[in-house]
Amino acid sequence: MKVKLISIPVNDQEKALKFYTEKLRFIKKLDMPLEGGNRWLTLVSK
Repeated sequence: MKVKLISIPVNDQEKALKFYTEKLRFIKKLDMPLEGGNRWLTLVSK
């Protein structure tokens, strides 16, 4: 089985981005600003 898409809501986007890119080695594909200082982040595996 191959996972194609998963959404993970987080409270601290900057902390989550750091964890997923530095610890799990995902690559940031999309970083789109949204209302209220939030953003839509898309990460992909290597």
